[in-house]
Amino acid sequence: MSETPLIELKKVCKNFQLESGASIRVLENVDFSLFPGEIVALLGPSGSGKSTCLRIMAGLIDKTSGEVSSSGAALKGANQNVALVFQSFALFPWETVFENIALALEPLHLSPDEVKNRVKKAIDLVGLEGFEEAYPRELSGGMKQRVGIARALVMERSVLLLDEPFSALDVLTADSLRSEIVDIFQNKQTATKGVLLVTHNIHEAVYMAKRILVMGVNPGHIRGEVINDLAYPRNEASQAFNQMVDRVHSLVTETLMPDVPKSDTAAGTIAPATKERSVPVLPNVSVSEVIGLLETIHADGGTGDIFKLAQQIGKDFGHTLFLVKAAEILELVDTPKQKVILTELGRHLVEGDINVQKRMLHELYGELTLVTQVAQLLRQSPTLRLPVDLVTEKIAEWLPNENPNDLLSSLITWGRFAEYFGYNDDTKELYLDVGQETS
Repeated sequence: MSETPLIELKKVCKNFQLESGASIRVLENVDFSLFPGEIVALLGPSGSGKSTCLRIMAGLIDKTSGEVSSSGAALKGANQNVALVFQSFALFPWETVFENIALALEPLHLSPDEVKNRVKKAIDLVGLEGFEEAYPRELSGGMKQRVGIARALVMERSVLLLDEPFSALDVLTADSLRSEIVDIFQNKQTATKGVLLVTHNIHEAVYMAKRILVMGVNPGHIRGEVINDLAYPRNEASQAFNQMVDRVHSLVTETLMPDVPKSDTAAGTIAPATKERSVPVLPNVSVSEVIGLLETIHADGGTGDIFKLAQQIGKDFGHTLFLVKAAEILELVDTPKQKVILTELGRHLVEGDINVQKRMLHELYGELTLVTQVAQLLRQSPTLRLPVDLVTEKIAEWLPNENPNDLLSSLITWGRFAEYFGYNDDTKELYLDVGQETS
């Protein structure tokens, strides 16, 4: 496109400093542009850096390196060209609907008449007429989010940033609001020239966005782009819509579970920092959820479709992917394309009792690189136990692009079930489970 982007990121990286002093990279070389006249979706699982990208665009946090520009000018401080709508409604309970919306205009020092006119226009746009004097406690979740949207629109900024704004709403209310926002934007009823939607909901991205950018993890990066040329308004029941959903599904699946040969670093010494992403680490998910997933696949004859599995187990698609990834790392399932197939090991685990499951997971879990490294570290202690702060620091050194706190949580959760590691919360110590007393 020849137009100047409303927002542009070039080679943007972001590091966060942990309490231990270690640095974790959450974004790496992100290139992004939002042009006038388009709705763009940033789609990805939790931990992919979607909201971090949004906050950098808004100027709420600074990049570590790279370039950020707003309407062609380098961004310094808060971005005066954007308005935000967050997942949480963030309304002042002691203020009315009118007053909550008007608060957004206080920094602009407008005349009372101008404030009144702007707020009235925003209220009309989002269907809040008649609720001007209502307090948040009198509103449903959907109405509260309408207030949040009106509060963003009343600022008359060129870019509207939406950070998972519908995830706390019921399905019907969310559908209605998505449609209304698209209509408002398409009809050019506001100053908004471009919209960025952060979401983990694939249907939502396909329904709203002209371009869909799928983010990968560890660290967050743009994995791929899908151009969505379906005409507005979009028919979710149409074959073309479902084909687009399938296309995005495939890209998201490939992002978390690449269809490539298994790494040879599943056991042994952790690879150098340049290769740390090849080291398989268990997502921070529940053991019981993974076993429940395996049981669901087993009940369906040993094979499942990953999209249908999410519906069957009642989890969102991103969380289901993490459960499948954990099972795949432990070699309990294979994942050719969009299929999830129970392996022989997976079948034995599902068909065994709790003690069989514990013995199997003890062996499979103990073969993972990170587990062997932590176990070796604990064996160097005369008591076979170490403070978790020290373990966390070591994990951060070994895997600098991962969140060490999440990895520690996963080590404890899986280690306890597999009777491999123990954790004493009183002393904040991790220890090898060799049958010793925990007190």
